[in-house]
Amino acid sequence: MSFEALRRLQLQERNHAVITPLEASFYEDYRKHVEFQREALHKGFSLEAASVYEGTRKLLSEVALRRQQKVFLKALRDVHGGDVSGEGLAREEKELYHSLVKLVADYEAKLFSSMPASPAVPAAAGEKELEVQVVSEVPQFVGVTGVVGPFGVQQIVKLAKDDAQLLIEQGLARKV
Repeated sequence: MSFEALRRLQLQERNHAVITPLEASFYEDYRKHVEFQREALHKGFSLEAASVYEGTRKLLSEVALRRQQKVFLKALRDVHGGDVSGEGLAREEKELYHSLVKLVADYEAKLFSSMPASPAVPAAAGEKELEVQVVSEVPQFVGVTGVVGPFGVQQIVKLAKDDAQLLIEQGLARKV
């Protein structure tokens, strides 16, 4: 935990579209680090220590803002992609991420529930739906026929074939 490590993270977040994986305790650790710097500054003021303290605070603020934007975009992409995972996010970011996923899923459920269903594409008998058993928690997502889910582990459901195939391919369900 240092100014240099925080600066490297800032550059990674600034120069790469993908969010950099962090330890769950990242913000808590840096808050303690900044508090330690502040206390040291009060005990014995120096211009160099004040500069490092202010620089660390500003860097941490910029990193948090950039990551917040990336968490918002990740939540949107993941809701639509059906692959919801807060892996690599700090504890506070995971809370934000899961809240956003739920908010977007609820919004889309309300938005699309009032729309008439699109006409089904003709398919051979028995090919419209597929029965699957869910093997991992599946959040609500927008599928071929509209909003699908959420589903709990071991739940057996009949889904549009394309939605079922998507869950099977992602390892979230298996064919019954």
